[in-house]
Amino acid sequence: MKRSVTAGGERFEYVLIRSRRQDVLLKALPGGETRVYAPSWARIRDIDELVRGRAGELKRLHAELEHALERSRLDHPMVEGSRVCVEGKGYFLRLLRGARVSLELSGDLCELTLPEPENEERVREALKRALSRRALGRVRERLEYYAPRLGVEFGRVAIRDQRSRWGSCSSKRNLNFNWKLIMAPPEVLDYVVVHELCHLIEFNHSPRFWRLVEGQLPEYEYWKRWLKEHGGELGVGAVATGNS
Repeated sequence: MKRSVTAGGERFEYVLIRSRRQDVLLKALPGGETRVYAPSWARIRDIDELVRGRAGELKRLHAELEHALERSRLDHPMVEGSRVCVEGKGYFLRLLRGARVSLELSGDLCELTLPEPENEERVREALKRALSRRALGRVRERLEYYAPRLGVEFGRVAIRDQRSRWGSCSSKRNLNFNWKLIMAPPEVLDYVVVHELCHLIEFNHSPRFWRLVEGQLPEYEYWKRWLKEHGGELGVGAVATGNS
């Protein structure tokens, strides 16, 4: 649900997401988006007032995120010869001109074909699109491997540009995965796939849930920790969110 409040004479927009949580979380995302996660019982006017009172803090977080994003782009350019990580392995980026976006891995080269290889922003967009396609194929492959082992069936599978989540599942058994997982070691993608499949059995993080995960990936804690420590390094210029 989209909402807006007026703070200091300026309009401040945010997206309200209701959940079972017991407190309110304000999250600043790159691009100027603000999300507010609130308990289902919280009153709209109270949430509006909270956002209004912390609008200045949220503006500061957005400014810091934009600065960090620009710093990341400067520190990690996407040009000929840049380093790109695919499934945990580093490659040198080679840019080729062509009418359609495609990606080929050959030796230590990641060959990206796109219409405007001289435009760095287009390179980032094309690389993201190509890696997203690769991620979908790899995710489907691992789902087909682990789902029978867990005795579960799943619905639609989609690759998303999720800012703060690596995977999610719905009550209709549809599964979403973050495209950046294709840049991590394969075991990390396996961990997220197993994690979401186990949620089709246990829709929580109870001890039984973690036993299900461990049954498929005995070393899951290592890859869970890897993702927490290195997840912010994945992507083609993305930065973490800011919480308030």
